[in-house]
Amino acid sequence: MSGLLKSDLLYPIRIGMLDYLQKCILHFIETQEWLDKNNAIWLSVPAYHDLRPKHESYDESSQWNVKEMKEMSWYLPRVATQTLRGSSPAQCPILNHAIECIQALLEFYMYARYKSHDDATLSYLEDAMGRFYTFKDVFLLRLVGKIVQAEANALRLILMKK
Repeated sequence: MSGLLKSDLLYPIRIGMLDYLQKCILHFIETQEWLDKNNAIWLSVPAYHDLRPKHESYDESSQWNVKEMKEMSWYLPRVATQTLRGSSPAQCPILNHAIECIQALLEFYMYARYKSHDDATLSYLEDAMGRFYTFKDVFLLRLVGKIVQAEANALRLILMKK
């Protein structure tokens, strides 16, 4: 029995979460008009141990392989925090929610990488996911924007046919 391969059932979930988070953050930063600042910070992160230096800006990386996503999970909270610093006091609550959401999802990702789980690690996973759901509304504007855009495009096509 010890020779059987064990599949990592959480692997597709973890990779999907990182992909979703990366897209949400990119859209959030674009809507806040901080893409240039974020790209400059992203490219300035030095190589360290197994982490490679970045040669493409954050928004130029459209396809991420698994290794890049894992590396991104180490850089992302720090880069996002630095990008969001220096904002106006009116924006602080939104930005703090964005940072909390990023940290909670990445915490879940890190705990989900454990080889085995017990009651304590499962409660950590549950806590991280609960905090993510508490703060995820900050990124829901991305989804609302896409829905509204799709509806506007459909109406535009109907009007153009008339």
